[in-house]
Amino acid sequence: MMIGISLLAAAVWLLSPFQLVASALNDADRRLLDAVVEEALRRSDIPGMVLSVVSGLSVLVERGYGVRNVSSGERMNEDTLMPLGSTTKAFTTALLALLIEKHATDTDAVKSVRTRF
Repeated sequence: MMIGISLLAAAVWLLSPFQLVASALNDADRRLLDAVVEEALRRSDIPGMVLSVVSGLSVLVERGYGVRNVSSGERMNEDTLMPLGSTTKAFTTALLALLIEKHATDTDAVKSVRTRF
C-alpha cells in the first residue's frame, strides 16, 4: 500500500512541471514521463501499473506500464482492470478534503456522520 501511495505521490509531483492543460502531453513530455515511470517501477520492483491523468473532463494521459502477468510477460495497457483493495479510503479522504477546501462541506458535517474525525 505504501509503495502505491508513494508512486501516486511521485506521479503527481512529476506531472506538475508539465503544466497540464486540457490537451495531451507533447511527445517530449510523454517520453520523459514514460522514462520516469518505468524507472520508478524498476527501482520499486513493481511489475506494472496503469496511470491516468485527468483535467476536468479531459483525459490527458492514459497508459499502462510494465507487465500484468509476470509469468507470461503480458503487458499492461490502459484497459487493464486492477483491484482497488483499500485504496478507496484514500480516494474518499482526498475527495472529502477537496470538498472542505472548496467550502462545499465542512468538518462539522463530516463529524455528524463520522465521530472520530
